[in-house]
Amino acid sequence: MRLLVLIGILFFVSCASTQPKLQPKDTRPKTSPKNWEYLYAQELKSALENDDVAAYYFFWPLYMNERSKNQCKKYNPLHNVECNCEE
Repeated sequence: MRLLVLIGILFFVSCASTQPKLQPKDTRPKTSPKNWEYLYAQELKSALENDDVAAYYFFWPLYMNERSKNQCKKYNPLHNVECNCEE
């Protein structure tokens, strides 16, 4: 019986997998622009579905800020020159 337990322990301990070494190119973040308004809207939807009031109050101002920026970009031809939106 002891022999079976010892063989079982050796089997599970010796079967460790090796992971490849990470290179710096593997850890670079993607530089694609994100649609923050859409992401915040998804977070708000998730907060409503899960009755998470704290998350809703956290993401609401962020969503509204991004929405106003996107509206400014859409309708204001002088967006980066003369606008009141915060970037």
